[in-house]
Amino acid sequence: MGGVIRRAALLAAVGLVACILPATSAADGGTVRLRVMTLNIFYGGDELDLRTGDWCALRRGCSATFEQVVRTIRASGADVVGLEEAEHSTRRVARALGWHASERLQVVSRYPLIDPPGANGLYVFVQLAPGKVVAISNSHLPSDPYGPYLVRDGGTAGELDELERSTRLPAIQQQLAVLPGLAARGISVFVPGDFNSPSHYDWTPAVAAARADVPFAFDWPVSRAYAEAGFRDPYREAHPDPVAKPGFTWTPGGVESVPNEVHDRIDWVLVAGPARTLASEIVGERGGPDVDIGISPYPTDHRGVVSTFAVGPGDAPVLVAPATRRLAIGASLDVVFHAPGRRGERVALVRARGTDALAEQEIDGRDGTVTFDTAALRRGAYDAVLLDRRGNVVSRAPFWLYRPGEPPRVTTSKRVYTKGKPIDVSWSNAPGMRWDWLAIYRVKPGSKTRYATPGCNTGYCGNEGYLLYEYTKTAIEGATAFSGSSATGDGAWPLRPGLYEVRLLLDDGYKSVAKSLRFRIVPR
Repeated sequence: MGGVIRRAALLAAVGLVACILPATSAADGGTVRLRVMTLNIFYGGDELDLRTGDWCALRRGCSATFEQVVRTIRASGADVVGLEEAEHSTRRVARALGWHASERLQVVSRYPLIDPPGANGLYVFVQLAPGKVVAISNSHLPSDPYGPYLVRDGGTAGELDELERSTRLPAIQQQLAVLPGLAARGISVFVPGDFNSPSHYDWTPAVAAARADVPFAFDWPVSRAYAEAGFRDPYREAHPDPVAKPGFTWTPGGVESVPNEVHDRIDWVLVAGPARTLASEIVGERGGPDVDIGISPYPTDHRGVVSTFAVGPGDAPVLVAPATRRLAIGASLDVVFHAPGRRGERVALVRARGTDALAEQEIDGRDGTVTFDTAALRRGAYDAVLLDRRGNVVSRAPFWLYRPGEPPRVTTSKRVYTKGKPIDVSWSNAPGMRWDWLAIYRVKPGSKTRYATPGCNTGYCGNEGYLLYEYTKTAIEGATAFSGSSATGDGAWPLRPGLYEVRLLLDDGYKSVAKSLRFRIVPR
């Protein structure tokens, strides 16, 4: 923040206040009835064959299953959905519904979504009316090792506590550090998710006395941490007796369930702030236990949860937000703003962290969207900025321009590494989706690795056998290092001497879009 933007000769822009959203009751401070859903759609929504109940054998996926996922969302009556295992299908789901999408968060919504500066992929705003918002985050915690399986196989409460605190609790620390602050400002915050952890509201002494698969009461660390941060569990607000209505979401059955399966409630919609719970329902297979909204055939291995709230939307902070964070030179860029509403305010485009306006438009009103032509701009990193009449920066948000057709790139810092030394990797022009990831693969000298299989949207797409991996954390451009702290696949640190490459894969799936030059690890 800070600094004064200097006008430049180039002021080419189009579309003054191109879109002002229609008012709703929220614009006048009224409440809105909002239905928020969590739904794990099983590996992009098209990996399950509904006819056989087995994995889809088609390289492009089973379209009938995907269509059933869309029907499930429609039948739920949801307004906003946190998808899990979306695997680069978020925008596809939104298009089928005629909704808005945030691929960065795997969220779809019938209301406009705003990715505000400073959110850093932790949340987006759902704009219920001009200047009136709620926030939605999303959670999909590590699935393995799974706590209830540890208990099933004889694990103690102490072993379970250690597992949860080392495996799943670290994954929510950023949310706990940021999201309660939004709720304290009067902005309701929703966290849908597949938490891969039961709730402390469910493993009570009464439940332990009633269920053989719950041998002891247990204070599950993840749900407890959310509760201590001010988050409520709407399903347990609506159904306070876990013996009478356990509300199992894992599992109605699927190709990944096991013969001695343990059923539990691991999919939740949590809420903090002024929203009031009206109802909470299970979406699942028709006739299933505790299922309130039945679908046949049901297209995924997790039941969904949809909770209904009375929401008094909070006031949006002053902001400027590009509608996309990466685009090709020549494409139009929409920039959403919420301004103080004073005379002389304008939106401008500048070089990243720069002060010279390359294009700018005056704005009229507090809320709207302006559209810029990027044809005269060069490749690189930029900021959209909101300026007051003196040219002071009120808000700043980044975006990147690339040449048309330019592919994503992955680069290692060296071509030769000594065994045990960190492997530094950088990338550019990544899609920036929520779970984009980098993985190291061992390759054979002289082989021609086909890292991106055209048309492959299901299965491993030739990208199985990864050794170590790191997430891009939604960054369009960034850097990381593979080391002993990296997550492991089929490998272990330190990697043994040999020939390797790094691939960039999409959204927790196996579709790869880039690979590095090959590098060698040599003995010490």
